[in-house]
Amino acid sequence: MYQGANFGGKRYILFGEPNTHIYFAFSGCSIGLLLVIGTFEVERKTGYFYRFVPMTSSLLVKQFYDRGKSQVKAFKRTLTKDFDHSSDYFFGLNLLMALSGARLNSRNTTVLRWWTIYRWLIPLPMIVIFWNGYLHIKRQAKLDIVLSSVQAMVGFVVIISRVLLILWHYEPLMEVRRYVNRRKFGRDLQSSFNIRSAAFYRIRKIVICMNTTVIMLVATIPMLDNSKHHLYRLPFDVRQSFPSVQYLCEKTVTFFTIGTGMMTMLIYLVDYMILTGLTTEVTVLAQTFAEVFNRTDQQVQRKLESEPSNSQQMVVKTKDYFWDYIQEELGDCIKLHIEFLAIKNKIRPLLNAHFFIVYYLTTLNLASGAIYLSQLKTLTLFSIHTLYYCLLIALECASLTRMVNLLTEANQSIGWELYNLEWPIKLECDEKFQREYRSVRQTMATVMVVSQQPLRFNCFVLFEFTQERFWELLNMAYSLYNFLRNFV
Repeated sequence: MYQGANFGGKRYILFGEPNTHIYFAFSGCSIGLLLVIGTFEVERKTGYFYRFVPMTSSLLVKQFYDRGKSQVKAFKRTLTKDFDHSSDYFFGLNLLMALSGARLNSRNTTVLRWWTIYRWLIPLPMIVIFWNGYLHIKRQAKLDIVLSSVQAMVGFVVIISRVLLILWHYEPLMEVRRYVNRRKFGRDLQSSFNIRSAAFYRIRKIVICMNTTVIMLVATIPMLDNSKHHLYRLPFDVRQSFPSVQYLCEKTVTFFTIGTGMMTMLIYLVDYMILTGLTTEVTVLAQTFAEVFNRTDQQVQRKLESEPSNSQQMVVKTKDYFWDYIQEELGDCIKLHIEFLAIKNKIRPLLNAHFFIVYYLTTLNLASGAIYLSQLKTLTLFSIHTLYYCLLIALECASLTRMVNLLTEANQSIGWELYNLEWPIKLECDEKFQREYRSVRQTMATVMVVSQQPLRFNCFVLFEFTQERFWELLNMAYSLYNFLRNFV
């Protein structure tokens, strides 16, 4: 019997004995749904000749049921798995990138071929919206219609630009992913496990909730009447001659807005995962600095227990070992902090570019959306979509500025943890160890100073992307809204 054989780089499941039947099925799965591409039964004749015949219906149904059941169980395990040190902070990132058309990590040529077709169809709604926006501006339509089209076009420009930036900085992104998932320090601290597990559960909850909401909203887009809609109206109308063709084209365009919805989630969640992961690790690092004296005392105690000596010798050895181990422990912590700062510097260009785009274009998006909503006399499905999008980009900017504040505060807490240690008691200035005393004091002072420096998430030296800037953004959006309202 042969099972799990490989042919041409593809994986097949083969069952059977010589001169009997051999069954194989090749399938692909997306979001828990099984897409069967081919299922055959191969009957072996004499020699090396085979004959393809249809598989029996009962066996086919059983295979579908078993495969679907296993996929659902695996999906459920992923969504409910408890945190451990192998858990991935970038929960669902690969699936998000695949569904948004950004990147697919697969070597299967068939899956890649279908995914490439899907990827090239995602821009269809964007093309239609840009064409309608051009026509509205050219024909001098009402200002609220023009601003709604401008909001949609600017939104697509923001989405595409940020996705391209993610792909451009894909390697630094993967370095951050490996760094935050490595968790090589602080594993012996119970507080570090609690901090990391809370961050993981928070990320997973946000990913599931936001993607569920987006899928539900995108599912309502096909309910819109495209023939009269100012954004989704097709540039041609063959309804009189070929109504089925017109209907199919309209629903195809609206269906592929799912790709745009996934892009919207991708660009936000990537930034959120990066900032949350780095904040979590630097918080654990601060706890590691806070335990530097305790770890030093433990190492000194173990060293003394391994070397029997009298009380007088023990006092001398205790001081000698203390200064050796305190410098070693501080040096290890400083290396970890340097590694964190290096990883932060690698991903900073991506975050600064995203923050720059978010800050300046969110103002225009909010003002345009508010103008369109204020001119509506009745509540429509599209007005709900517009309101949701405005709230989404406002919450995105607010949460990102808040995350930058939390990351800055976590980095600064390293200095405060060192400052709050009992160093006036622990660091006794003996004449014999004056050089070590000065070295440790200077090292601690240097760490305190470095930890208080800004992390330079400053939109390319324009301004620090902090929460105070978000309130300024809202004021700018409100001022722009009042200005545009005079022309409606």
